[in-house]
Amino acid sequence: MALFPWKKADQSAESTESEPAWQPQPDKAATFFDKARTVHETTNYEYAIQLWLGGLRFEPTNMPAIQGLARSMANFLADPKSKKGLSKETLAPISGKAEVDRFLMAMVEWMLRPDGDAILPTRAAELSGKLGFIEPTKWIAERAFVANQKDKRPRKEIYLKLSDAFAAVGAFDVSIRCAEAALKVDPSDAELAVKIRNLSAQSAMNKGGFNQTGQAGGFRANIRDAEKQKQLEEADRVVKTADTVDRVIAAAEADYAGRPTDVSALNKLVRALLERGTVPDENRAYDLLMQGYMAMQTFSLRQMAGDIRIRQSRRKVAEAKQMAEKAAGDSMVASILQSAEEDLAKLEITEYKARLEAYPTDMTLKYELGRRYFESGMYGECIEFLQQSQNDPRNRVASLNMLGHAFLRVEYIGEAVEMFRQALEVRDTGAEVELDLRYGLLLALQAKAEHEKDLAAAEEADKVASSITIKQFTYRDVRQRRDAVKKLITTLKGA
Repeated sequence: MALFPWKKADQSAESTESEPAWQPQPDKAATFFDKARTVHETTNYEYAIQLWLGGLRFEPTNMPAIQGLARSMANFLADPKSKKGLSKETLAPISGKAEVDRFLMAMVEWMLRPDGDAILPTRAAELSGKLGFIEPTKWIAERAFVANQKDKRPRKEIYLKLSDAFAAVGAFDVSIRCAEAALKVDPSDAELAVKIRNLSAQSAMNKGGFNQTGQAGGFRANIRDAEKQKQLEEADRVVKTADTVDRVIAAAEADYAGRPTDVSALNKLVRALLERGTVPDENRAYDLLMQGYMAMQTFSLRQMAGDIRIRQSRRKVAEAKQMAEKAAGDSMVASILQSAEEDLAKLEITEYKARLEAYPTDMTLKYELGRRYFESGMYGECIEFLQQSQNDPRNRVASLNMLGHAFLRVEYIGEAVEMFRQALEVRDTGAEVELDLRYGLLLALQAKAEHEKDLAAAEEADKVASSITIKQFTYRDVRQRRDAVKKLITTLKGA
């Protein structure tokens, strides 16, 4: 069964027209979102982007997912390798011709250039508004408005497009603000002044509930909706005051109390608690997630709880490192740091084992578990998982590199040589990675020459050492190793 079961980009327009109308499918989306969170935590950001897009194709109005996509995209862009852009495979989920695909692609193009001008987010906001996606439209259009304001010469047409996008989802107050900004750019536009008056009238009708004539609730419903809208706006605000955070948590607590078996209500409360971020908040979020997991058997809740414990453990390691830097040579502080690092390693291994049990075919999880075994010095344990993860192109080189060192540590020297050779056959690994792989091959060949009295291995080790020194003369201890290899060659030739 294909991971992304929707239409491929090369299908004809005729086939698109014959397909049934697009409908949101939150249940299917949730599977992708859960996996995206896991993969993001493993720092495989491009794959996380692919999964976020896969889920958003089924539920494009899910704001936590859109914000998750933005976080993964920001981390992806921080990597120098991102200069190549996103692969076709990553963009496969949104390569169709449906309106929702066009919206998601526009959003991706904007997120790939977050510091650019306002044109890209405005395009995404326009498409979102046409689809009636209320929260995504407001979230994107607000950022486009700020980008246009920051421009040395704000563009009138951008403000007008944003005004229309806001109006399309009923956000008339902000639509008016955009139109007024456009009028400041061009005060002579009489038609624009009329548009502002019309928008003001529409806004007044909405606020008064006149557009709900004949609907149950009328004006009173409008009052309730205003309070609910205030809560939504406060929850979605990027920068919150302490009072705002407290109100958001109180609202989330009340919502959760009314529907304790609803995953979205639980997630909302957990996010609010983690945003405030005190230790008691983190512990309460952990307890809530574990209670939810036990009651609903939704593994994503168990995984989020594990993430909290990992975050706390990493914080302890960071604090211990700061202590060690300030008290260099203090054996007690060094012991505290070592203990904190060991606790973190054990915790991460436990967590990734649980995740792999839940998702047994996930190659990224196999790689991450293997990596943690390797970093903990558990070389026998890491080999099984890294042998599987080497088949994933995203982690092939890193898996082979660790396999080479692991085989070397357990004295399977021939296998170590082979792993490094295979890793060096992969193209476009980057200069630093290639040096690291060549150094690993040098270690393996030197060990083979010493253990087996193998002259050919010693001579090849000498050539590898030479290639490293040509690239970087001071690389690690390569000069000392080359001297040792040359002495070994002389000895073996004499024998």
